[in-house]
Amino acid sequence: MDFSLSKEQQDIKKAAAEFAKGEFKPEVAHECELNHRFPRELYKKAGGLGFVGMDYPEEVGGGGMGVLENVLIVEEFCKADSGIGMAIHLAYLPAKIVRIFGTTEQRRKYLTPITRGDWICGVCFTEPDHGSDLTRMETTLVEKSDGFVLNGTKIFTTNAAYADYFIVLAQDDPDAAPGKGMTTILVEKNPSSWLSGSLEINEIPHKMGIRTTSSGELVFHELKVPKKNIVGERGKGLNTVLGFLDESRIEIAAQALGNAEGAFLKALNHARERRQFQKPIIDFQAIGHRLGRLWSQLMSVKYLTYFAAWMCDQKNEKDLATLPLFTSMVKHHVPETAKKIIDETITVFGGYGYFLEQDVERRYRDNRIVEMYEGTVEVQLNNMVRILKKLNMDFIDSSLL
Repeated sequence: MDFSLSKEQQDIKKAAAEFAKGEFKPEVAHECELNHRFPRELYKKAGGLGFVGMDYPEEVGGGGMGVLENVLIVEEFCKADSGIGMAIHLAYLPAKIVRIFGTTEQRRKYLTPITRGDWICGVCFTEPDHGSDLTRMETTLVEKSDGFVLNGTKIFTTNAAYADYFIVLAQDDPDAAPGKGMTTILVEKNPSSWLSGSLEINEIPHKMGIRTTSSGELVFHELKVPKKNIVGERGKGLNTVLGFLDESRIEIAAQALGNAEGAFLKALNHARERRQFQKPIIDFQAIGHRLGRLWSQLMSVKYLTYFAAWMCDQKNEKDLATLPLFTSMVKHHVPETAKKIIDETITVFGGYGYFLEQDVERRYRDNRIVEMYEGTVEVQLNNMVRILKKLNMDFIDSSLL
């Protein structure tokens, strides 16, 4: 059993760390935070250096690698800065759907600009009356002789204000059973790509965290797009979404991992340098023991995340049935643990930790969303229970434990 990263993976991790430390300056992060601005110039640089689309095919400009390599990059970016790191990752993450389910033509058209850092994408799953419930959509997709017509409203769409295209989950068959008859379809922001109709995008302001990203509402008014925009198999849109989530949840967990690591490093450094009563505060058990516990928690979620990514990349036939068990475990456990870690680092800083300049309070706010998007913590626990109820007890005993 070898827990070490390969030489190539170590180089990727080191390069990502060096880039982030050199480019994610505190003054830039605070300016983006306070002005609600996406750091497009940094996204462009990241794409130019190969950090965007590491798991995309080489023929479209990607790295031809896997989820674990993506995890290493996301971890280092978010370790350096939660706001910028999360914003850059969220700008290209949705295109994973095209990588997994898209046609050769769709991959070439929609992935190549992403890898260069020229384009940004978004997914439209959530609706005002359908949050965690993706088994039925009010947004409809109606086939016409020359295209498909979209009507409906999507909410909480990340990158809404500046994404170049969106992947929309819509109800294709109104008479289908729950979870059936849905289709995913590409919608470009450029009106010249539409056959008719309109798209209204409304920003949702004043959110708690990830203020370096846009979160918006999309309203489709008789929007007709070409038939070639269908992604994946028609009528099996929920399967397409779930296939995407099995990978994306691991990378989302890597955001929380990096956020917590960055907060811990700041707290550890502060505890070693801050002096009270003629000694560093790490020498007080209330602080020292707290940091020791945080280190243990941090290491547990780090290697859980790495293992889930490794498992996803293996594509082992035996493990495919249990992969959702591990992706849901990572998606609930890592963000929850990261929240506790970051909260404790605020305590280490004392009153200073409550202010933006020390960075840890912003990490707490940014990290809070990781428990919600890509499926809430509660949904992940439901998934785990559903799988555990069905798995053969002997298999759990002999193979998983």
